[in-house]
Amino acid sequence: MRPSSLGLPLIITLAGLTTSIASAQPIEINEIPKIDLLNFSPAQPYQDHMVIRVRTNSQAQLDALLNLTESVWSERTGVGLLDVQVQATDLPKLKELGISHEVLIADLQAHSDDSWNQVIAQERIDRKRLENIDNQTQRGVSVHDDTFFANYKQLADINAYYNNIAAIRPDLASMADVGNSIQNNDIFALTISGPDAPGNARADRPVILWHGATHAREWVSPMTVAYLASKFVDSYDSDQRVQDMLDTARIVIVPVTNPDGYLYTWSNERFWRKNRRNNGGSFGVDINRNWGYEWGGQGASTDPFDDTYRGASAFSEPETTTIRDLALSYGDDLVAHIDYHTYSQLILWPFGYADGVITPEPDRTFFDNLATDLSNEILSFSGVFYNPIQSIDLYAASGDSSDWFYGELGAKSLTFELRPESGGFEGFDPPPSVILPTAQENFEAAKLFVERTTRPITLATDVVSTIEANIPTPVSLSVTNGIATQDPASVTMFWRMGTNGAYSSSTMNNLGGGNYSANLPATPCNSTIQYYFQAGSTTGDSVSLPIGAGSSPISALAQEFNVVFEDDMESNNGWTVGAASDTASTGIWNRMNPQSTDAQPEDDHTPTGTDCWITDGNAGTGLGDRDIDGGATTLTSPSLDAIFAGDEAELVYWRWYSNNAGASPNEDSMLVEISNDSGFSWVTLETVTENAGAWVEKRFRIADTILPTDQMRIRFVASDLINGSIVEAGVDDLRIESVGCPDVADADINGDGLLNFFDISAFLTAFGNNEQIADFNNDGVWNFFDISAFLTVFSQG
Repeated sequence: MRPSSLGLPLIITLAGLTTSIASAQPIEINEIPKIDLLNFSPAQPYQDHMVIRVRTNSQAQLDALLNLTESVWSERTGVGLLDVQVQATDLPKLKELGISHEVLIADLQAHSDDSWNQVIAQERIDRKRLENIDNQTQRGVSVHDDTFFANYKQLADINAYYNNIAAIRPDLASMADVGNSIQNNDIFALTISGPDAPGNARADRPVILWHGATHAREWVSPMTVAYLASKFVDSYDSDQRVQDMLDTARIVIVPVTNPDGYLYTWSNERFWRKNRRNNGGSFGVDINRNWGYEWGGQGASTDPFDDTYRGASAFSEPETTTIRDLALSYGDDLVAHIDYHTYSQLILWPFGYADGVITPEPDRTFFDNLATDLSNEILSFSGVFYNPIQSIDLYAASGDSSDWFYGELGAKSLTFELRPESGGFEGFDPPPSVILPTAQENFEAAKLFVERTTRPITLATDVVSTIEANIPTPVSLSVTNGIATQDPASVTMFWRMGTNGAYSSSTMNNLGGGNYSANLPATPCNSTIQYYFQAGSTTGDSVSLPIGAGSSPISALAQEFNVVFEDDMESNNGWTVGAASDTASTGIWNRMNPQSTDAQPEDDHTPTGTDCWITDGNAGTGLGDRDIDGGATTLTSPSLDAIFAGDEAELVYWRWYSNNAGASPNEDSMLVEISNDSGFSWVTLETVTENAGAWVEKRFRIADTILPTDQMRIRFVASDLINGSIVEAGVDDLRIESVGCPDVADADINGDGLLNFFDISAFLTAFGNNEQIADFNNDGVWNFFDISAFLTVFSQG
């Protein structure tokens, strides 16, 4: 049961969390021991140790195995497959027990030394880069810094990084000391939320709590949550989706839950898991077996020497009581939670405390759908698969955080097991290069998690900022159930011509599966149409997109699009393959009807066509048989004339790109370049890294990148520079369009081909709304002279 009140010490500890973020400052952080990496010789505790994968077939075998085990590397312990750390001299004993094994790390000390050397090498690179930069304020004035994630960081650096966020953006972030570890190291929390607004006080918003480094050796975890912290704050001003989240929720992040253990992994034992409680002859409690919900059951040990030792009692450890009390301080506002761990690429949902436990409906379905959607979000972003399963489907583990947050508080709680996957084998110390892609893919999942756990339903659309004039424009909306169920009959689009006046409404067509469509009405050229969406739940909730509804709608400008050049690739109109720098041995560009594989399309993009430019395009005998290998392959267009299209000329093409398979996915890219001097010099148009698994349209205003001429060329350079990467690319339906409205003022305001009263009415409406189309003399002022100019043109027919 939740305590009815909080003690005085807790009120003092959490005081910083109730302070206005706008008035918050970075807090005083006690000095923490820090290793001089370039002058430090780590201990050698793993001589004659190895990591193996075993399969036990009975509880008796499992018990015998654990008696020989130095440490269990799998997150949960049970009969079946396990990754364990053992002494090499004990392998014969396993054979006597009838337990077969697969060697994952033959020499753990050598493996640890190699991993440490990678950290040192990256440290030298970082120091060289920062020689002329003041690192005392975290590289100046930037809230977010991707280079911070080029290497693993010590505890002092992590705390300073968080403190820097609060220092630079006190309007969004506040740092607080929320408790202490068993060795009296501070545990911090960063609260992130948008400013107070009328009727939307920050203190009333729902709370999502995330924490990292519960287990000391899982170094990818604290780096990932640090990325989430700075990226959310940094994106507030530039990403409307993130701004909407932070204006309606509070995200609280605890960087390092287990500071004592984390420090110990840097100074003494790299693969230490528990906290550093002195048990009298042994050290440490597994603080993810110390939570009070169903504490002391399966998957938690009573042996203080064991890695899953549950502690003397529930919440016996200050680390767990600190996070517990932090959660309780929010009362019913606490709605969701994630505990970030490594490794194995899993998304685990409760319950998991005992074999056969069943999560009750409707939560079971909610968790299943949420975990699956988060997995798909990561997969679509990076091509990396995280397996979404109920915790008990892995092994039983009682006394963990996720079960407590859900079972005790009713919060929507998950456990993430981050990269690397369980096969590889890199375990708890993958190379530093794993940090950034892991963090980036989890930022995508974190955004969806916030939406799905704080909102009744979630709305999403592809924003249309420019539409074709004088014809209806189709728009689509996706509605996803969150903590409530959508009411399809309520899904509505609101629109108005211009930037003032009342909105009209249209009930959207239900396409099924949460997808809806409607048409924006035909809009005169150079006029603005504004629109927004609204949908309700079956329990009466209402959600708008954008969140400000009619006060902050989506605006689209109507323009005429005229194609001045088009190539559907059904014949070769002068494209060339090859460049002096090309080294690819297979997967060379050619024009053909592609053959389907997991990495390339079955069809070209042209609806009535067959061929496209594709990297080989033949399926071959296997996925990697005909893909790009050995370097780059270049496809260059013929000379194109962009002058005729004018200053607003746009280059449009459809591309396919895949790099999400093989042993080293997501490590290559395709360079798209543009030239205005027939290929003598080139400027980068885009660097393609996304793995859409579909044809994607790209549109660029040429003048934004380079001066349009009559000697334009485009080239696509697809490369496989990383061993084991599967790379396929395609190009189709390239065109150059002129975008704009006729220079000569046209009195046919409604674009119906007739001059009549309706044009006068449309003009007066546009004039009253200060629309561009009513500035008839193009002087930037709406006055009598515009009316006079319109009437003159109207009278002349």
